[in-house]
Amino acid sequence: MLNINTVAEIEFELREEIGQEGRNSQVFRSYDQALDAELVVKRVPKNSVADANALFNEARTLYKSSHPYVVPINYACQDNDFIYLAMPYFPNGSLAQLMSQRFLTVREIIRFLCQFVSGLHNIHSKGLIHFDIKPDNILLSHRGEALLSDFGLAKHTNSLGLARPNQMYVKQLPPECFAANEYTTAFDVYQVGLTLYRMCVGSEKFNQQFMSYVVAGNLERPQFEAALRNEVFPNRTAYPEHIPDKVKQTISKCLKPSPDDRFNSVLEITNALSTIDEKLLDWQFELNGNQKKWSKEFDGAIKYIAIENGNSIAKRVPSAGKETNINQYCINNIGTRDLKRFFKI
Repeated sequence: MLNINTVAEIEFELREEIGQEGRNSQVFRSYDQALDAELVVKRVPKNSVADANALFNEARTLYKSSHPYVVPINYACQDNDFIYLAMPYFPNGSLAQLMSQRFLTVREIIRFLCQFVSGLHNIHSKGLIHFDIKPDNILLSHRGEALLSDFGLAKHTNSLGLARPNQMYVKQLPPECFAANEYTTAFDVYQVGLTLYRMCVGSEKFNQQFMSYVVAGNLERPQFEAALRNEVFPNRTAYPEHIPDKVKQTISKCLKPSPDDRFNSVLEITNALSTIDEKLLDWQFELNGNQKKWSKEFDGAIKYIAIENGNSIAKRVPSAGKETNINQYCINNIGTRDLKRFFKI
């Protein structure tokens, strides 16, 4: 008689711990001997969860959400003590890691956004809400593409298009979380806007803003809720000067306190950014103490402007030859209008 319930062994080597996902799981760079492949393995102790079978939900969700911009899952398995979720290893790390090294250009911001939002739209079309969109959960492929990851909080919507996650992280809460128990895809739209904001201003500035609502290790919830509802957090005036107005307007719409006032779908977010001025896309922003600096390759040279204490120095540095001042932008008390004109010359 044919035994249709076959149990097979999977053998892999846990080589290096590369992160933790909460207190109840660890993430390892691993090697699968049968596949001869490097993988990332998430390991969860069975005794840390009430229902071990529920841990396979993330694997099922990822498997059913196959898409070029969604991190695929290779397999899920278990032994007597642990459940394992195996995914491809991405040596380029996460979007959060890249953002910790430098500011993103506007071109990178829009490209990464379009990629992971395409993956998010795919899971929305399958009746899922992600509930955990943030730079840490966007991984960079070997081609430098942004892939949506970590579906541990994802939930299927009911017949009314509503769902409720098992837990939420307060730093990413939309305002409706203080009044409602179930949510629509507008929850993800808000978190996309928050992620886009962090891509523009940098996670350090974003985290500094959030920590202003934390006193003695505890979140001041009434003040934080008021800041969300009054559009005070995150600070809509904290953008570097090269961020286009269209990007700022798009973020503001994503972060509207009322879900009905946000974009109706995540694809509308990318459509709203289709007309950004080409001259603003490639400026590399740096912040060193009190000095702000923007640089860009331009006609075989690097053009840059640096501002400290309101005074600016602007130069053109050719690949061969002597650097020259751009005199009309070497001025005291430079204004925002002057700076924006510089970005477009």
